[in-house]
Amino acid sequence: MTQLIRIGNAQAFWGDRSSAASELLTQVPELDYLTMDYLAEVSMSILAQQRSKRPELGYPLDFVEVVKSLADYWASGGKCRLIANAGGLNPLGCAQACCQALEQSGCRSLKIGIVSGDDVLTILQADAGKNAAFQNLDDGRLLSAVQNRLITANAYLGCEGIVAALQQGADIVITGRVADPSMVLGACVHAFGWKLDDWDRLAQGTVAGHLLECGTQVSGGICTDWLDMPDPAHIGFPFVEIESSGRCVVTKANGTGGAVTEATVKEQLVYEIGNPGNYISPDVQVSFLDIHVKQLGEVSENRVEVVGAKGSAKPSTLKVSATYSDGFRAAGTLTIIGLQASRKAQRSAAVVAQRLSEAGWSYREWVTESVGSGSSIPLPAGVIDNGDDFETVLRIAVESEDRAAVEAFAQEMIPLVTAGSQGTTGYAEGRPRVHSVYRYWPCLIATSQTTAQVNFVSSQDGSANRSKPAEWGVAKNTATPAKQDFAKPVRSPNSKRRLIDIAYGRSGDKGTGANAGILVRDLKDYETLRAWLTIERVAEYFAVLELTEVLRYEIPNLGGLNFILRGALKRAGRNDAQGKALAQALLAMPIDDIDAC
Repeated sequence: MTQLIRIGNAQAFWGDRSSAASELLTQVPELDYLTMDYLAEVSMSILAQQRSKRPELGYPLDFVEVVKSLADYWASGGKCRLIANAGGLNPLGCAQACCQALEQSGCRSLKIGIVSGDDVLTILQADAGKNAAFQNLDDGRLLSAVQNRLITANAYLGCEGIVAALQQGADIVITGRVADPSMVLGACVHAFGWKLDDWDRLAQGTVAGHLLECGTQVSGGICTDWLDMPDPAHIGFPFVEIESSGRCVVTKANGTGGAVTEATVKEQLVYEIGNPGNYISPDVQVSFLDIHVKQLGEVSENRVEVVGAKGSAKPSTLKVSATYSDGFRAAGTLTIIGLQASRKAQRSAAVVAQRLSEAGWSYREWVTESVGSGSSIPLPAGVIDNGDDFETVLRIAVESEDRAAVEAFAQEMIPLVTAGSQGTTGYAEGRPRVHSVYRYWPCLIATSQTTAQVNFVSSQDGSANRSKPAEWGVAKNTATPAKQDFAKPVRSPNSKRRLIDIAYGRSGDKGTGANAGILVRDLKDYETLRAWLTIERVAEYFAVLELTEVLRYEIPNLGGLNFILRGALKRAGRNDAQGKALAQALLAMPIDDIDAC
């Protein structure tokens, strides 16, 4: 039986670097499996809009180009198997397009497995309000509130369909909606022959999948100490070495940028999770509370061991990601340069609001943000003082059920170019564009109501029409990153003490809420942090967000606290719509009184 496999990830979201797959397979030719994640919560709505215009679509066209870029690799005898949730709303159509692309590239015959069965839209549309599981998990609303506006509804399937496709010889597995970690777990179950009730091993495979699912986030992307990361222009996509026991080592290719450290791994562990004692996937329920993270060798070797995940029986329900139409939106920006820029921005926004109100228009959401950077016209030190700002970006976002109201806003903002304050610029893109709004509706469905379905298509072995494959490979980045110390950011000796001096963190959306995981840089500071960073302190710090509830979970084995900030994202139109900046905001908190704890 196989004792160790290597699984990489080359796509964290639809829009990630399309060259990553070919680069990773060249850098790490011994990879056994490559996963690619394309589907965020609202991706299905975008695909539904795409399919409404072209019924043969409903999947990310980018993926077909990625498969085409790998044709020479497979034609040259490459054995790495590809698993991707790029099927979207039309896994069969995606697979057929990939077959055509491979044939046109002269690739050998490949078997493509298709995993479907996740589409439960008709079930939700037919519900008569009797199924309480279809209530919104965030706010408890009944499905009837949006039922006639549903666009998509897809259950997060587990790994079983992927395993079945691999067992029947699929070189490529294309799925619709599956849980992100299940792609990695499916490879593990197939390769090692794990039983689907071997909960601890399934837990380890799920944690490995969670670490990989966001691509370079675990190898230094968007980490707290990103400024210290070497060679971020060539940051390496990660891969894991997994043993049949479940032991996992996270790493990246030699000579690539970024870093895999205890800190980057812990940040990704706490990303977008709820209760760390009960991380729920379709395959297993996982406890993170006994996980141990350990740097192997020197930091520059980029090898981090992750062990200790504990599993229990999988849930009897699956999470459903449904979306529904909810009106229209637009957002516009203008740059304002000059003394008292923020005051000018706020007055400019008031002018737009007044004119629209006088015209009889109203909006369910109106968000004004004044974002300052100081980058357009750098000034000598000492020119601006007393807190007076010189530059800002005015951003106004609106929403309404009435498209005409949003179009009126789009037309009314641009006249500020000549009617607003002097120094108003940054209008090269013209009027704000009007977009349809799609909302996320999370709910549950009984596992018995949906089953993974597996089918296959194959590219044909048209050897007579086959062109000679080019030699596989892309140029490697051979630069050796400088050894760096990631322990603590460099700060001025006169700077105010802030949470970032003793901790780092990561945040992300959880429906209309968000999580913010905060981890100490040195485990000796954990008890102090635990006593000081209370629910009450965090709630007061984020009072402007009008949170409905703050929860705190302790993760002593990782030296962390995970905060759930319910209601943090309920205001539509905010620039940080997915809560990615909340941890950084929290890390800016002054800690002058922390030593008293």
